[in-house]
Amino acid sequence: MPKNERVSDPQPIDGRSPSKRGVGCQFGPDVTAKWCKENGVEYVVRSHEVKPEGYESHHNGQCYTVFSAPNYCDQMNNKGAFITITGDNLTPRFTPFDAVPHPKLPPMAYANSLFGFN
Repeated sequence: MPKNERVSDPQPIDGRSPSKRGVGCQFGPDVTAKWCKENGVEYVVRSHEVKPEGYESHHNGQCYTVFSAPNYCDQMNNKGAFITITGDNLTPRFTPFDAVPHPKLPPMAYANSLFGFN
């Protein structure tokens, strides 16, 4: 794969194809296995794709998606999750969590003070 090509999302079949999200491309288990072997790693952890349980395993455990924003955009009803890897044991452990209610603040309540706008 060329170094400048952006790879986005895992797909269940071998090879690469245009992304279903309209950016980058999808990559199969063969691409993941080759990349892991060439780089001497056991697996890849990626983010920023909504997953119902907050995480998902792909490609026989060589690719994981972890998404930490529960109820993304207040409308996806997904869980968030984080990953824990401890010591020499590289087996990932996932902890899912639910969204909590927002405080009663108007949208962008803090934006003006953060950026110096009046």
